[in-house]
This record gives sequence, C-alpha cells and structure tokens, in this order.
Amino acid sequence: MHSFASRAGRWPLAVALFIVAACADEPTAATFSPPPRPSANLGDVITITNINDNGIGSLRWALKFTTGGEILRFDPSLAGQTVALDSALWISKSVTIEGPSSDGITIRGLGAGDDRMIWARFGGYVTFRNVSITGGHTINGVGSAIYAESDLTFENSTIYDNVADAGVAIFGEHVTLINSTVTGTIKGNTQPYDYPAVMGDTVTLINSTVSNNQWGGVGAFNGVVNLRNSVIANNGAKNCVILSLGTINRLGANISDDDSCGGPTVITIADPKLGALADNGGPTRTHALLVGSPAIGAAVNCSVQVDQRYAPRDAQCDLGAFEFVDFTTVSVTIDPTTAVNHTNGWAVLTGTIKCSRPETFKLALELHQPQRVGKDVVDVHSAATEPIACTTVARPWSASMVLTDGAYQNGSATATAQTFDAEPWVTSASASANVKLYWTRGK
Repeated sequence: MHSFASRAGRWPLAVALFIVAACADEPTAATFSPPPRPSANLGDVITITNINDNGIGSLRWALKFTTGGEILRFDPSLAGQTVALDSALWISKSVTIEGPSSDGITIRGLGAGDDRMIWARFGGYVTFRNVSITGGHTINGVGSAIYAESDLTFENSTIYDNVADAGVAIFGEHVTLINSTVTGTIKGNTQPYDYPAVMGDTVTLINSTVSNNQWGGVGAFNGVVNLRNSVIANNGAKNCVILSLGTINRLGANISDDDSCGGPTVITIADPKLGALADNGGPTRTHALLVGSPAIGAAVNCSVQVDQRYAPRDAQCDLGAFEFVDFTTVSVTIDPTTAVNHTNGWAVLTGTIKCSRPETFKLALELHQPQRVGKDVVDVHSAATEPIACTTVARPWSASMVLTDGAYQNGSATATAQTFDAEPWVTSASASANVKLYWTRGK
C-alpha cells in the first residue's frame, strides 16, 4: 500500500499548482474564528435560542460543550415551541434541560424507526424541567423516549405518546418523577416482553400521574418503587410491575384502580376519575382531576407547594400531578325574621342556599338569644343539623330550633349557618345574621 506522501509525489504538476493556489486563498490560523461556544462550568446557565435540531444556539449544540452540571435553559421567547429531532439526542454529561415555566418546550422524535429518542449512557444525572417528550420509537428494546445509564429526574414535565416494543418509555438507573405525567405509551408487538411505561433500578413518584399507558405503569427490576401521593391508574395491565426481587414503598397516600401496587389497607383502590390529556395551563399538558375524584384532598404529608402547572396546592393537597381547582361554591343566607311558636317557645330558622353545581351536604345551625333573668343575662340557645340538596337555583331551607330549657322571646337574636359533611371539592360556606324573633300561635 502506498503512503499519502508517495501518492502525492506522483500527482501531475498542474494539480499540485492548483492545490497551492487554492490554499493561498484560505484564511490563516491567525484570522480563523471558531464557532461560538457557551461557557461550560458547573452551575452555568446556557441559554438555548435556536429551536432547530442543529446549529448555534440549539439544544444539540449546547450539549456538545457541557462539562457537567450546567442548566440548558430555553429562552422565554421559545415558550410553547417544539424541537423536532432528526436523529437520536445524546447526552454525555450531567445536565438540566429546562423549558420556560409559562408554556414549556416539546422535544419530539421521528415517531418511527428503531432507535431511542434520547440516550444518556453515562453516570451522573439528567434533569428535565418544564419539558414534554413525545414521538420516541423503538422496536428493539426499552426506553423509547429516553434510555439512561444515569439518574433521571422529571419535574413539571410530561412524557406522552411514545412507542416501545417492550412497553417502556423511560428507562434509567434511578428515575424520579415530581409533579410529572407519563401517559400514552404504546407497546409494540414484535417482542414478548411486557414491561411498565416507567422502569428503573429505583423508581420514585412524588405527586405524579402515570396513567393511560397500553401496558404497565411503573416498575423496578430487583429494585424499589417509591410511591408518594401519586396516581397510578388506568394502565392496560398492571399499574405496578415488580420484577424478580423488587419491592414497593408507599408513602403519604396513593391511588390505583387495581391491587398491583398494594391492597386496600395500604393504597386507595378506586377510579381516580381523570380527564383526557389536555392543556390545562402551565408548561405541559396534564390529566385533570374531575369532580368526584377520590384523589381530591387525599394527600398525606404533602411536600410540594405547587402542582405540575405551578398552581398552588392546598395544605391538604391532591394526589397526582394536578391540583383540583374547580371547586363548587356555596352561597347561604339567613332570613332576617324568625318565627317563634308561642306555645313551646321554639323557633323556626329559615334562609336560602345556592350552589354552582348540584351537591348534597349538611348545614350546622345555631340560634342564640341573650335574656335577662333577674340581675343576670343568660344565653338561650339551640342547635340543629339540616340535610341540604343544593342546586344551581337558590332554594329555601328551614330548621326547627328546639330548646330543652327555656323559651325564645320576642326580640333580637343571633343566628349562624355552616356547611359540613361535604365532598372535598365543595368549598365550605357560612353565614351569620342578627335576626328578629316574633311570636306566632302554634297549632
């Protein structure tokens, strides 16, 4: 085999002169300007300004220069836009990829072929925040959306509509979902494996929702699934798939519509009543909790202050990634005059009540009247409980205020009404009023 030098030595003189002339027009090293590169130090923020799959300012460009620990943050002007990948995206260093908190960012795969969408084959960590990942496809393994030999964390993110032969959209060493949703994973048909949509050595869900995946929900192989105030339901087969010697830790409260994640003594087994995946506000799409969901107000020791949309959570927050906010409102009034039966001294308290949607609950009622007995003033009072069928039209209510001692007299009194024993999606309501008592003849 001839060397490059020996081949060049036999080139015709004209060719050699042409090469020399061409080289004379090229910039010298002193004038050459390399393409710009971002700073790449631990904790640096690299701003993504290019929504294309390649080119200066793009996500793929920034990943080339990371040294470990940077935040790759999409410029707010790109909120709601999509990075359409032409090929698999490789991540080789620890990094956080963050979309705008207003409308997020979507990373979309080709939706075909036999390659995973995102690869992170190294130690360390990868965090996705305010990101949607969709269009991953593999017919030869697991992790169609992302395959990682590192720790994966998803915050306020949604992984949806990915196709995996074995049924796994997310595969990593340690996978953590916080205020995030995994949904719509489709299982291919060329392999016999039936694995969950989220799988790892350790899988942790904190106020997250894994639902509507064609095969399983979450699982671990020889590892641990940690569930905390999450919804794992409506998956095609088992919601929890524990392989070999894997275990499940249940923290706070959780809900599933089968017993694969535990029996009724350790987890709520019920339909969580989820809405379709939709834009309910915030950076990524979510499954809303519908009225009547047993996940509303069911969390225990809630550790997150906002939901996936960054909507504030109540102190008694909801299970899953979505915090219910479509509460039934109640308006209750007390009439200004109250009739007193002259025969027994009992009163009949009346008023109206109206709800933004039909509900049933109870009213706790009290009627107090100060009366002078000699030199003393005593409080004559009674309490009652009245069942209420509330509608969207104001309707009257009434309650007999029965006394066990004494009698109401003509004059002023104070009445209060308070809703109770209502569903958790019904906002409590109360009313108080100064009322005028007047005697009537009893029958």
